[in-house]
Amino acid sequence: MKHAFELFTAAVVVSGCVQTPIAVEPPAASAQPVLCVDRSQCDVYWQRAQAWVANNSVYRLQTVTDTVLETAGPQPARTGLAFRITRVPDNQDGARIYVMAACGNAVACNPAPADAVSAFKRFVVN
Repeated sequence: MKHAFELFTAAVVVSGCVQTPIAVEPPAASAQPVLCVDRSQCDVYWQRAQAWVANNSVYRLQTVTDTVLETAGPQPARTGLAFRITRVPDNQDGARIYVMAACGNAVACNPAPADAVSAFKRFVVN
């Protein structure tokens, strides 16, 4: 029994030293996608999405395609946000654009992911 306790204690200590990026779930309203209704509008929204991420993430864009925009990161313990934006076409010419934000800090992100997602949506649709 003592040996099991020692193993448990060692596992807790070791796992406490490993810093893993923390994905922060935004509130339900932030999780709703941006909707575009036709190819022209979707293309404009996608260009705006790329510009917003390039100007608002501490990480560089590492993937840029017609369906995915993704930055590097997040790095452990850092509060800056990394982003993954996905464009999911519908059965017509429209699409749903989803944004996910995450930081590597277990205590806080700067800015808060929900605030960043709201700012992203305002920029993309206006």
